[in-house]
This record gives sequence, C-alpha cells and structure tokens, in this order.
Amino acid sequence: MKGILKHTLTPLALASLLVAPLAQATNGYFKIGAGSKNRGMAGAGIAFGQDAMTSAINPAALSGIGSRLDVGVELFKPKRSGEVDARGMAIPDLGNGPRQGAVSDEKSRSNTFFIPHLGISKAWSKRITIGMAMVGNGGMNTRYGDADTGTGNIYTTAFAPVIGDTSTGAFQPGGPSGFAGFLEANGVPASQMDPNLAALYTNPNSGPSLGVNLAQLLITPTIAYKIGDHHSIGFSPVIGYQAFRAYGLGLFQGLSSNPGKVTNNGNDEAYGIGAQIGYLGTFGPVSIGATARSKIYMEEFDDYAGLFAEQGDFDIPPTFGAGVAFQATPGLTIAADVTRILYSEVAAIANKGPTADEFFNALTGSLIGNPALVSNPLGSNDGWGFGWDDVWVYKIGVNYAYNNDWTFRAGFNYSQVPYDNDQALFNVLAPAVVEKHITAGFTRSLSPASEITVTYMHALRNNVDYTYQGTGANAGFSYTAENNMYQNALEVSYGLRF
Repeated sequence: MKGILKHTLTPLALASLLVAPLAQATNGYFKIGAGSKNRGMAGAGIAFGQDAMTSAINPAALSGIGSRLDVGVELFKPKRSGEVDARGMAIPDLGNGPRQGAVSDEKSRSNTFFIPHLGISKAWSKRITIGMAMVGNGGMNTRYGDADTGTGNIYTTAFAPVIGDTSTGAFQPGGPSGFAGFLEANGVPASQMDPNLAALYTNPNSGPSLGVNLAQLLITPTIAYKIGDHHSIGFSPVIGYQAFRAYGLGLFQGLSSNPGKVTNNGNDEAYGIGAQIGYLGTFGPVSIGATARSKIYMEEFDDYAGLFAEQGDFDIPPTFGAGVAFQATPGLTIAADVTRILYSEVAAIANKGPTADEFFNALTGSLIGNPALVSNPLGSNDGWGFGWDDVWVYKIGVNYAYNNDWTFRAGFNYSQVPYDNDQALFNVLAPAVVEKHITAGFTRSLSPASEITVTYMHALRNNVDYTYQGTGANAGFSYTAENNMYQNALEVSYGLRF
C-alpha cells in the first residue's frame, strides 16, 4: 500500500504539510474544527454544515451544500513551555563533591505555523453530493533549546548533573560521584559502568536541543446521499499521511528495546486508511446529526521503532459524536456537538509513562547495562508512552446571518487534558494541556458567488505539574515535571460557489 499511496499523496502532502510543520494541540492533538466557518463556531457542526469542509466533520452534512470551493490558511501560534526539576535527586559527597539534579525551564522555540485547508463539493444530482476535504492535524510539536547557544535540552540539563562518575571514569576526575559513585559504593563494579557512562557522556543525541514534530494530513473523499427531503447519509474513506521526527532524546536510548531507533533519525513517513460514516436529519427547525470514524490504520514509523510502543506503530485513534442544530430565527442558528476521541486505542499514545521507581530503576539499568531493570522498554508492545486517556469534547456555537452580506459567529469548546498529572514527564514533549477554547468570526459576501471568512481562536492558558516521589530504596529521590500552554490562531478562507 505504501507505494501506491506515496505516489498519490506525496504531492498533496507536500503542498499541505511542507508549507510549515503542524502543531495542533487542542482537543488532544486534533483541531477543534474543520474550516473557518466551523471553527468560528468552536467546531460545532455535526448537524450544521456550512461549506465544503463539512465532509471532514460529518459526511452526511455535505448533502445540500451544493457546488463550491473553500480554501484557507490558519496562522497558528501556540505558546508552550516545559520544566523538569531534578534537584530532589541528590547524592552526598563520595570523594568528588556532592551531586544533585538541576532545574530546567524552557519555552518551545517553535511557535508560528501557517496551516492550509481545502474543501470542494459538487451537487452531482438532486440526491447525490460528492466532495473532498483536506485537513491537517498534529500536536506533538516542541523545540526546546538552540544549537547555537548549547542550552535548552530539558531532560539532559535536569538529569545529567547527578549521573556522576566511577572511581576509574574519565568524565568527572577526582573520585566517584553521583549515581554512578553511589552504585559503585554499593557493590557494582566500575568496569561494568564505565562503558555505559562513556556512551552516555559522548552521545551526540543528548543535545543540545530537544524536540519532536508529528504532522498529519487527513483526506476525506465523500459521497452524501439524500433520502427523501429530510434525511441524508454519507460515507468517506479517510486517507491518512503522517510525518514524524525526534531529536535530543539520547538520554532515553538506554531505556529502549531498540536504542538506535529512538531519536535523531530525521523525518519518517507513514500512510494509512480508515473510514467515516454520518447521518443528518431535519425535523422542522431542528437538525440532528451523528458521525463515527474508524481507527486509521497507519504504517509503522520504522525509524522510530525504539521510541513508540509496538515497534513504532502510531495509528490515528477512532472518534464518534452527535450534534444538534436549532434555527431559532430565520437568521440565528445555535449548534452543539458532543464527540469522543478514543486515544486508548493507540498504544503509543495510551501506554502510561514510568512511575518514579520505574524511572529510577531504568536509569540504574542503563548505567549498569542491565536491561531487565527497564520494566517497560520504549518501543516494546507495553513500552512507555504518553498516558493519554479517552476524552469527551463539548462544543457550542452560534451563527447569525445579520443580512445578505454579513454573517457572524461565536463558540466555546471544552475538553479535559487527555492525561493525568502523573504523566507530565514524557508530555514535556507534547504538552496538550489546553481545555477551554473561545472563538469568534465572520463571513463577508464579496459577490453573489464568493465570500471571505475570518475566524479567531484563543485557547486559555493551562498547566499540569507533578512531583514524582520514589519509594523503598528510592525513597530519598524525587523530581518534578510541568507542562504549560496557551494558543492564539487567526484563520482566513475564501469560498466560491459554482
């Protein structure tokens, strides 16, 4: 399948994705809506189709849209920061001074993105409407630090100072120190640790910068069929394209089942396919819609088979939802949706990250060369992940046609953070913590056949933090991780009826 899809999708993917990387951490890593009109209503649109982008929301709602083209671009500015404070990891003086972890607090330097979208529909007959939409998603995008300054790798800056050295090591001369010295004092031979320390201290993949980028393109060719005057059904095969890269994760290579496939392997691509169905019914001034999309089964990220669970498998999770729209007056429509995103269906996203004890034991296993101490190696079937849970998403929006030339919109979108506080460590890479989104926008008719739509979105600042405290033999050690983000976006699109 990869060969066929590659020749078909690569030109589209380049046009839609290579304009800029994507960074859509909103409802998890899904955009709150598709197209400027829908996003102006905070994504409420399962029962209220407005333009050709509707096929990406509810394929049945494409019925009645007619023949039109919608194309637009979003200026997206997420502001993200992460912190790891490892000062709770302290080793007393073993002959070369005491060693303690550090605190590293960095803002992501990747903050401005231009994200295009495209939709087209054609009224094939009185009953049938066909169309296609192209929508970008993504949400695991961060870039901490700068190679020019040599600072900013949150993980290595925080944890490296306490790793230390053995009595025979050459990296911190003067005697044993840190965890390595602590382990040597407790009977681990220095000769067992020295090669692992050498690999760690000279690992070019440990910095100086740190980051990941996940980009997705979803293409939904759609057919909608009108059953009678008041009911429609729709179907879309969903074609997926993904690109991913990671860098600066050298500290975690010793925690992987496949250390060479964790980080700094450039961009990897994957293609896949799923399906979406929908229903729309009108009952006087009320419309009711429902839609469901299957998991999109993607090829594995082979170059990152040691990072993501199940040897690099990274499918796109299934979703389902329902919506209602009420035409209160000839010019005023109120719409509301409830959707469910099933992140638990994708192990790489859903598998929990390490507890404090698991992390300490894994670092110890990395130092002494004992992989048995790594309870859930990265890349394995049960490998550590981001700990994301299924989420409900609630959307409400209003659409007010003031006159033939002006239409105004506003909306509110809410979904919980998709992970618990105790998953903050790995989610420094993907701080999807925003919950509340406020939107507003308008459409201005330029002619009887053309229009321009503008939408603004603000996602309120939110943060997650957690202190990881060891127990038993690790009771004296702790560290803290924090994720923080807010967002602004401005989107402009052009619509043409033909």
